[in-house]
Amino acid sequence: MKQHFMRQIVMGIAILALMALFTACAGVSTNGGNSNLTLSGSVVAVSAQNHSVTLNINGQQKTINGLTDQEISSLQGQVGKVYSIQVSQNSDGSYAIIAGTNLTEENTPETGDTPSTSETPEANQPGSIDFTGKVQSASNNSIVVNLPDRSLTMSINSQTDRSDFNNTLPTVGQIIKVKAMANTDGSFVALKLSSADSGDAQDQNVVSFSGVTTGAVGADHVIHFRVGSQSFSYTIVANADLGDFNGNAQSIGNNVSVKVEVTFNGATGMATKVSNANS
Repeated sequence: MKQHFMRQIVMGIAILALMALFTACAGVSTNGGNSNLTLSGSVVAVSAQNHSVTLNINGQQKTINGLTDQEISSLQGQVGKVYSIQVSQNSDGSYAIIAGTNLTEENTPETGDTPSTSETPEANQPGSIDFTGKVQSASNNSIVVNLPDRSLTMSINSQTDRSDFNNTLPTVGQIIKVKAMANTDGSFVALKLSSADSGDAQDQNVVSFSGVTTGAVGADHVIHFRVGSQSFSYTIVANADLGDFNGNAQSIGNNVSVKVEVTFNGATGMATKVSNANS
């Protein structure tokens, strides 16, 4: 009788230990040692080349890697819209999308609904983008060229300077220099397409923008601006050239026409110079 009673006690302790173990594990979501979480923010850039999307989350840019071609395609043209994406965070702090994740757009009005004031689409803004990048696709009427953090689709017309290519088209995969201008409808037209030499190829990590700010620069030192229908957000580095603003990033206000020079490390850009567009 005593032995039977002791066995019951031992079994009870073992069951309690197992329950405690399961309870401890229930609060942890892991994926091969990586923590799982959901990131929500506005789309800053989509890179088909790197299979990544960059979100602006409370003024900080987070790049999510590992997207499929279909996911990249669904996010193209969604810059400025807010998405929630399930990701795993690696030990080095990088993020990767969880396979099979549904890309969820937030605060999207139902069909036929009138958007509220907070949902009013941002206005297209005049401006231009000068950069060196790789041709993704080209046709008689349009061309797509990669920037470090996204791809840019531009129309080609009779005014497009293609003299470097004898008025033909560059080839897919070729690195070229581009001057693009925003149209009033938010789209872009290629003003000039030029061949790039080995020295120009090294400039792929530097992009010059001319656009209009969509908010004042705050304590986070992030400048938000728009060119055509495209929204951009980059942190201004501590030693940036801000001569037109007396060296004070926070004196850059909303709805200001600016020129912004951005240097990229991979798909992450940092503003190294901001000046008045008319200077």
